[in-house]
Amino acid sequence: MARIDVVTCQGSGHGSGFLIAEDLIVTAAHVVSDAAAMAIVTGNRQQVGAQVLGINESADLALIRTTSDVSGHHFQFAESGPLLGSDVAALGFPVNKELSFTKGTVSGLNRQFTIGGVTRSDLIQTDTALNVGNSGGPLLDEDGNVVGVVSSRHLYSDSGVPIEGRSFAVSAPRAQAAVTEWQERAVPIAPTQCGDAPAPEEYEIVSTILSDHDQAANVSQSLLTHGYAINRGAYSTAYAIFTPEMQAKMGSAEGWSSNLSSSYWTRLDVQSVSGQEDALTVRVHLQTVQDAEDGYEQQTCSDWTIDYTMTWDGVAWRIADDSLPAGSPTACAGP
Repeated sequence: MARIDVVTCQGSGHGSGFLIAEDLIVTAAHVVSDAAAMAIVTGNRQQVGAQVLGINESADLALIRTTSDVSGHHFQFAESGPLLGSDVAALGFPVNKELSFTKGTVSGLNRQFTIGGVTRSDLIQTDTALNVGNSGGPLLDEDGNVVGVVSSRHLYSDSGVPIEGRSFAVSAPRAQAAVTEWQERAVPIAPTQCGDAPAPEEYEIVSTILSDHDQAANVSQSLLTHGYAINRGAYSTAYAIFTPEMQAKMGSAEGWSSNLSSSYWTRLDVQSVSGQEDALTVRVHLQTVQDAEDGYEQQTCSDWTIDYTMTWDGVAWRIADDSLPAGSPTACAGP
């Protein structure tokens, strides 16, 4: 399984996906639509970048290719659809939390609905409890085969009456057909460009998690979202990772980002995480590259040790403060 954090020019979001090969992850189209960059964390805490290999908005399906191979269970699509009333379960990362497993039944077949002016058909309806963040995850039968790709949930009927227990997944045969076609492609779809900042040809952030804290992967994911947004010139998205108090201290997003036009994150190592509940201190090793005029003491590559104070606001881990426990950055060591 994979948690997918997406940076767009307007903001950020997250969803779920599942491995079908060492470098291929199936997810929902709306999870990765308009992606400028993606950060992937797998169940074994590997962190990699990814790009969209194929996408179908009307079917709400997408296939992404990771920038390096990842390990984990490879899911298989069921050869046929489930029966009405059969037991199913969903895997995913709802509401920015850890991997969850929820059980339910198939409550409808061959459903269709219209959302955002797009009509989707050949859908499985389920009463499995699903939330924001489950999108793109697998709906599994009792044998562990994928019978559907989680697409959406409906909270209201067409007449506005509240509804509980009605979610939808794209059927396995339709998903399998799309994935088979996309697997033949060698070149990913170009990511969305943000602003006027030049994006480097290689913008992946090499990242490792050295802490065994239960929130290490989650705070690392927020920091990666922040870094990828900087790399893609999506400065308002990067700025939104700060708490409102931190934003007030730094001033406007435009002022904060005024010296970042040539700066890019290249490495993020989460060395330690301490604290509990809603406030954590995260020590990281960060490596950046930048033009000499934008670097500390004309550095074009800098190694930083930073302590980030991260707080949970009920939706995401956000940067509340930062400090330099080892002092100013040092120039990167040569090869």
